[in-house]
Amino acid sequence: MPDSASPKRILIVRLSAIGDTIHSLPLAAALRREYPGCFLGWVTESPSAPLLADNPLIDWLHVLPKGWLKSPRLILELRNCLLAERFDTAFDIQGLSKSAIAAKLSGAGIRIGFVRGEGREIAPLLDNRLVIPAGRHAVEITLSLLAGLGVIPPVKPEFVLPPCRPQDALSIDNTLKDRKYSGGYVLLGPWGSLAAKLWPLSRFRELARGIAARADLPSLALGYGEKERQAVAAAAVQSEGTLALAPEVNAAGVVELARRARLFVGCDSFPLHAASATGCPSLGLFGVTDPLRLGPLAANSESIFGKLTLPKSTRERRRLGQENMLALDVGKVLERCLYILARTAR
Repeated sequence: MPDSASPKRILIVRLSAIGDTIHSLPLAAALRREYPGCFLGWVTESPSAPLLADNPLIDWLHVLPKGWLKSPRLILELRNCLLAERFDTAFDIQGLSKSAIAAKLSGAGIRIGFVRGEGREIAPLLDNRLVIPAGRHAVEITLSLLAGLGVIPPVKPEFVLPPCRPQDALSIDNTLKDRKYSGGYVLLGPWGSLAAKLWPLSRFRELARGIAARADLPSLALGYGEKERQAVAAAAVQSEGTLALAPEVNAAGVVELARRARLFVGCDSFPLHAASATGCPSLGLFGVTDPLRLGPLAANSESIFGKLTLPKSTRERRRLGQENMLALDVGKVLERCLYILARTAR
């Protein structure tokens, strides 16, 4: 694209799902590299805000509450805020009605999205420069949107992540002062938004015991909110000192915990994608989502499953329950953990 036609003010629309926001960050990095003087804005929903608020890639951020599309007042506020920024190009990464509507409200003359299939609902009708998705992994697919500007995607995606809050850094430092973490630790991510993707917490507890016995490493397990944190604390009591509850931090704090870990093990959810983005060796546990599309990209990382079924919708995944994840036994997971730890021994 000639310089005179280069975008000057670019908007990225990636609303819900924190893990998907992680997968979208390489697009922002590629745009910043291709157009270093551009103004880069992002519209998101509240769960992903900590990953974007202090992100050096982003010049402007608008955070929407969940359910904003049902509120005429919030829609009008969004429209006014977007028009005031005079965006000339918008990327609809999500490919849903709500993301395409946000891109349309920006007034951008170029609205890049996916052809029908990757683009769903009314998105292909509202986006006006449609791209055929390329690649298999979610990061590759997202980067293929660069074709809408005639830009070749980078060979290696770049993840630029924000620093964690000072209070979270202090909490992490205080936890890791314990001598038992002097040789490192394994970070466990037992939780996610969909029950069908979860491996039982009791199996994470047994995994922590196995890692401690055979690799002499303690484990920290993440938990969000009172219910999850109580469950992890109870599992820790039964773990004979091999498992502990990780400090309570926000999304950027999870990134920092993963950055310092020797290994991350978890279900297909935000912490897995955050760990992989930091370069932390990771083992992703799968059962009802595609590990080729959503598995960890970091070096010395793997995906594992006992039984794999790939439903077409979240509703179908819910119908499956946890049967597929239950087919993944602790012994198999432990052996892969030990293999990765051996390969990455310091």
